[in-house]
Amino acid sequence: MDRKTAELVVGVVNRCIDEMIETLAVVEKAVPSAEFDKFKRGVARVISTFDVEIVDLVAREYPELKPKDDDEPDDEPPVLKS
Repeated sequence: MDRKTAELVVGVVNRCIDEMIETLAVVEKAVPSAEFDKFKRGVARVISTFDVEIVDLVAREYPELKPKDDDEPDDEPPVLKS
C-alpha cells in the first residue's frame, strides 16, 4: 500500500472510532445502564478490531501512522501553569 492510501485508511478509521466514542455519552443518557453496558462493550470490541485488523496492518509498513493512544505517556512531562 502506498503512503497516501495508508494515511487515508488510518484517517477514516480514526474518524469512525471518534464517532463511536461520541455516541457513548448520548446512548448512556438514553438507555438503562444494563443496556448501555452492552453497547459500551460492543463499541470496545469494534474499536479493538479496527486497531488489530486495520491500523496495526497499516502500521507494519508505516509505524508512524499508528495513532498514539490517549493512555500512553507523552514524551515530555506536562507543563503545570501556576
